[in-house]
Amino acid sequence: MVKFRAHTDQNGKHVVDIECDAGENLYTTDPFDAPEIALEAARRWLQWFDHAPQGKAESIYYILIVPETWPGPPPGAHPYSGLHFKIGRSTDVRKRLQNLQTGTSGDLILHAIEPGSPERERELHEQFKSERRQGEWFSCSPALTKHVLDTWKRNNLLPPEYQAKLLELMDRIHAYRAMRDALGQAPDMVNPSINEPWHGRVFVDLVYTRLAKEEDS
Repeated sequence: MVKFRAHTDQNGKHVVDIECDAGENLYTTDPFDAPEIALEAARRWLQWFDHAPQGKAESIYYILIVPETWPGPPPGAHPYSGLHFKIGRSTDVRKRLQNLQTGTSGDLILHAIEPGSPERERELHEQFKSERRQGEWFSCSPALTKHVLDTWKRNNLLPPEYQAKLLELMDRIHAYRAMRDALGQAPDMVNPSINEPWHGRVFVDLVYTRLAKEEDS
């Protein structure tokens, strides 16, 4: 069960908090001029929140692609430097991600979702048009990365398996940074094929490490 708590913000605008039984805030609407509009916005969001996990509500998704050969962020850069987000729209986000994964060797991670519409999708593509690289893929600039993190935090909805993937990614980034600090350089090769010559002195192999973990589990 949830409850709505209507109030005004510091500018006198009307907002509605959606709270669960434990008193935890699930969502806060945008500010509106009229209380009934804010209440309707809260009802629409709750309907999306209830139906999106079952693939029954249109959502905007942010999918992060992490190539196997990504060497981690450069020194001083933000954690996702060199990566890309796909900003798209779907009713069944899980199925959409599975279809995308079939066509790529990189790791695709659902990072955030929010209520979707064609208008919202166009708005986001326009907002981040300077970061567009190809189709719906956008460079992970600091501004886009912050937006995605804020979207995840605000909507409070991400399947547990992708939360686990994000934790694994954070471990990977930490390992790369620790290695750079210790060795003073990036790895010469990342996840090299066993059928090609290895070049340089430092390489990282995360593919077979991951496979070994899966076999042990």
